[in-house]
Amino acid sequence: MVQPLTDTRHPWPSFLQTRPSRPSMQGNTGLIVCRNPSRKVDMTGHTALFRFDADLEIGGGHAVRCCTLARELEARGWICRFAIGPETLETVASMSDRAAECVAPDDMALLAPVTAIIADHYGLDINDEKPWREFARHIVVLDDLADRQHDCDVLIDQGLGRRAGDYAGLVPSGCRLLLGPFHGLLRPEFAAMRKTVLAARHSEKVQRVLVAFGLSDPNNLTARALAGLAGKGLRVDAVMGAGAQHLDAVRDIAAALSPPARVLCDVDDIASLMVEADLAIGAFGSTSWERCALGLPTVGVIAAENQSYNARALQDAGAAVSLAWHAEVTAEDFSNTLNQPLCLNEMSRCAAQLCDGLGAGRVADIINDLAEGDAPVLRSATMADADLLFLWRNDQETRRQSKTMAPVERGGHLSWLHDVLTNPDRDIRVAEVNRHPVGSVRADRVEDAWVLSWMVAPEARGKGFGRRIVARIVEELDGEIQAEIRDGNLASARIASAVGMTPRDQTDGLTTWAMRK
Repeated sequence: MVQPLTDTRHPWPSFLQTRPSRPSMQGNTGLIVCRNPSRKVDMTGHTALFRFDADLEIGGGHAVRCCTLARELEARGWICRFAIGPETLETVASMSDRAAECVAPDDMALLAPVTAIIADHYGLDINDEKPWREFARHIVVLDDLADRQHDCDVLIDQGLGRRAGDYAGLVPSGCRLLLGPFHGLLRPEFAAMRKTVLAARHSEKVQRVLVAFGLSDPNNLTARALAGLAGKGLRVDAVMGAGAQHLDAVRDIAAALSPPARVLCDVDDIASLMVEADLAIGAFGSTSWERCALGLPTVGVIAAENQSYNARALQDAGAAVSLAWHAEVTAEDFSNTLNQPLCLNEMSRCAAQLCDGLGAGRVADIINDLAEGDAPVLRSATMADADLLFLWRNDQETRRQSKTMAPVERGGHLSWLHDVLTNPDRDIRVAEVNRHPVGSVRADRVEDAWVLSWMVAPEARGKGFGRRIVARIVEELDGEIQAEIRDGNLASARIASAVGMTPRDQTDGLTTWAMRK
């Protein structure tokens, strides 16, 4: 039985995140420790140290999502460093321009102190993470296995259908769990292209196929997929890494197709290829969320054990057809699947509902808030909060933007709060920063949806607390999430948009914003 974790985190002294001068040594991988590359400007005093690996066996997925998050943090003024081995630099071409920002994994402590260590590595667990507490204020873990203990402040699992219970006993009690594709770490081009491409997806006929089984494709699934497409007259793009061991064989099969398939290596703009495709053939790793963001239907293969969860969930959601474990899939399986009607429009619609492509920004905001020390904490409201909530509710600006603009009488307010606190379908929280109340948020279960409403304390407005408060409650909810916002309430509309909601219905001066997790 897994034993509950003890929270080993300790208060961190409030000193500046200074970086000593560059040491005149090399790590045991031959990578030079570099502290202050000239092309970076440190605007926040925060430093993130990423720990991941990539090679021809494990592929480049960990590197891609870490670099995506690094770019988001850099856009917020952070300095980012990477603790990786030389194989990672050799495997992931896009890391070459970051070589000066890398340090050997054994030399991580030489960069002390760092604001956050961000680890994306199946071979690391609590025993590796605990020593990091000596030189890192915060630890963030990316995982999708839920099979080992971690000592972290934030855990990110992009898997569809993940629940907090999956990590019960595996993380400290105070750890923030960022679960599901809502927190998918996608590059910004996916969100930028999303609206246009979703509006254009209306064909039920497969004409162009994208085959992409990752950087290395050690199981040679690309070759099997191409063989299964023979004789179908489709335009095909196959994407691989330049170092993939089966690349030559794939090129031979691609050249024999009619029309010949294009084989593209180390592609920087996979999003554009997804936009052009009607169907993707690939594995069920992190690329799944890129395909979903662009509404691209998938015929998929389980290429690794950790992909079984995603494969089942995506098929159940109607976004993909899952064939089988990679060793059992043949070229004939691909061929037979494409001979069947796939209902591309419905698959595209289901896929697009799962991921909006904005998760990397959300995660970066949460990490930045954590570092700044002003991340709101939500606690359950009690009757002792009645006077505070009454004061906020009757604030002139709050009333002006509320669904009901008339002042609330104290007696009615007390009765209402009592009813809310005793109703299992209603959840009201007070948000605090450093134990000081800054706002409140309520989630009401109405039929099959959660309906949100929120207030920010008058003295706390204009500081970004509204977005943080609503994002915090959204992390805990599943399914349909809605909010009714008065037309002209630009602040609340911006908050709804920032957490992933989009406007739907408009009635009597109110717009319903909604999202699905």
